[in-house]
Amino acid sequence: MIKTTYHNHRDPKGRFKKTPFKFVEPPPPPPLTLNTIPLTKYLMSGNHKVPSTTAIFNMGPASTCPSEKLGFCQAMIDGKSICYALKAEGPHRPGVLPYRRRQESFWKRTTAENFAFQFMLLNSIKKTPYTALRFSEAGDFWSQECVDKAEKIASILAAHRIIMYCYTARRDLDFSKVKHLVISGSGFKKEGIANEFKMVEKVENRPKGYGICFGDCRICNRCLYRGKNTVVVKH
Repeated sequence: MIKTTYHNHRDPKGRFKKTPFKFVEPPPPPPLTLNTIPLTKYLMSGNHKVPSTTAIFNMGPASTCPSEKLGFCQAMIDGKSICYALKAEGPHRPGVLPYRRRQESFWKRTTAENFAFQFMLLNSIKKTPYTALRFSEAGDFWSQECVDKAEKIASILAAHRIIMYCYTARRDLDFSKVKHLVISGSGFKKEGIANEFKMVEKVENRPKGYGICFGDCRICNRCLYRGKNTVVVKH
């Protein structure tokens, strides 16, 4: 759209004059929607175990989980994996593995600050905002750099009262600087690990003071807070 404005100035005799000036007004920016925010494509809003107010993001697929490769995974019976995240990547759900690979690509090319910015932006326009971020339902931390990056994101989200939590079997990494990310260690505890999430053969084998995971986060929030050690029966 062409618009006309006027430029005020003095002529050589010192008199004020208005000179018309025409310019092309740029088009308005497109409206902000969830579809215009890249992170939207890589977040899931809950599932059959997690409430819809919890977003889920994976650093990568279960099929290339570094903890499984390193021999740290607890989800094993007689040397065979019972990982539910891995089962979801089977042939009966052909879209899951490619989707998690795209999540991995997004994770590795996006800074902590940009990830948090996009999360807060999409949360500001959602009808029902997220109150928590379930981090890496499948896979695990690729490296120490991923731990530091996730903690940075968690620190930004915490300022907006959004809890970011995850589970890890990477007992070989350093979590001592983690203050905001709520981490449950799979079968281990060390500095920076908020809780232990332990697999047991029978409920009777749970250590004293440990709660029981019933497999439905819609009715339980133990893993979102510190000091809530939990056992789950292998199945």
